[in-house]
Amino acid sequence: MASPDFRGSTGTTGISDDHRAPVREPTAGADFDHHSPELTEPAIWDRYAEMSSGCPVSHTNAHGGYWVITGFDEVRTALRDPETFSSAAGIRVPTVGEGRSIPIDFDGPLHAMYRQVMTRAITPQKVREMQPYLRELIADLLGRMVAAGGGDFVAEVALPLPLRVLTQVVGFSAETVDRLHVLTEQQWKVISDVSLDEARRDLRALMDEEIARHRVDRPDDYLTWLLGAEVDDRNLADDEIARILLTLAIAGHETTANASSNLIYTLATDPGLQQTLRSDVSQAAAFVEEILRHRAPAQMFGRTTTTEIELAGVSIPRGEHVLLAYGAANRDARQFADPQRFDPDRGRVGHLAFGWGVHQCLGSALARSELLILLQTLSDLPPFTLAGNAEFGSLAGGIHFGPNYLPLAFE
Repeated sequence: MASPDFRGSTGTTGISDDHRAPVREPTAGADFDHHSPELTEPAIWDRYAEMSSGCPVSHTNAHGGYWVITGFDEVRTALRDPETFSSAAGIRVPTVGEGRSIPIDFDGPLHAMYRQVMTRAITPQKVREMQPYLRELIADLLGRMVAAGGGDFVAEVALPLPLRVLTQVVGFSAETVDRLHVLTEQQWKVISDVSLDEARRDLRALMDEEIARHRVDRPDDYLTWLLGAEVDDRNLADDEIARILLTLAIAGHETTANASSNLIYTLATDPGLQQTLRSDVSQAAAFVEEILRHRAPAQMFGRTTTTEIELAGVSIPRGEHVLLAYGAANRDARQFADPQRFDPDRGRVGHLAFGWGVHQCLGSALARSELLILLQTLSDLPPFTLAGNAEFGSLAGGIHFGPNYLPLAFE
């Protein structure tokens, strides 16, 4: 059977702009723009609270118009219904270029088959086997910072950590990993006027180089296994393999880097939390879950409705772009008491930082493991504070949230 069409656009869902139902003109959120440079720390949390104080479903006129879902129950409802809230037209709003990411921009059986192939890279057994490597790597990165008295946590720990881990998870060479960060940063700057495929051109070339290297050298790793993997009773095409690698490379380091930076920023601005952790390191897992709720590394993803649907009493027409605001849902006062406060004693958090249902983040177990070991290692190191102002930019790609610069000083 032939490989699927990767051109994207609304044609992949059978949704036509000519058959859209009329859109009402709500007032709440009418000027919301998740690509705005003003939507950053700390204004982003106030904006979420403002939008969530009334109806959890609103409409904005930005980027041609789209719906924003801020309520916890409503976001989870949408995530549980991928047939109505489809990913096949792309998970970025507005839709960018014609490239489709695997498995993110697919629904149904093909999504399930792609996901099964990708799960092979990060099985629970693989995560367990990586524990000694992770502990050694994290201890080395933090040790260098402490020995220097401090530094920029983002540049010296948050980014190198997940990038180095990719060599173990996928089988990328060290040279490939060194080039990944700059290239992924370029592709997130695209909004609508430049093709996403064009922005990813150099990234794609890098993936093609790795595929060619593995066909010749045949190292014993995931990428070599992927060369012989099958979906739908056929071998994966090189184009599919490259798109799978792009997803692992981009999602594999952006999410963890932002999550760890958000965690350290929170601890650096509250010495009491550091003391709590040092006095009882068994609370580290609770700290991890609370930071994922409190400062989700991926704040929102898009969907497209395949039929008219009512959500929170609001009728959303067929063929509409819908933004599922994970970050706002995780601070929904209807779900969490005092949601603006970081509170590791909440108990079972049940956040949506890694999504929900069939599109839940593939690497969530690995990300949690990295964050947990980071905290356990920090508990044995000297206290630290901010050595200057942390710098937050706008949401990268309208999705990713975390500091770009995080200067620390260790006692």
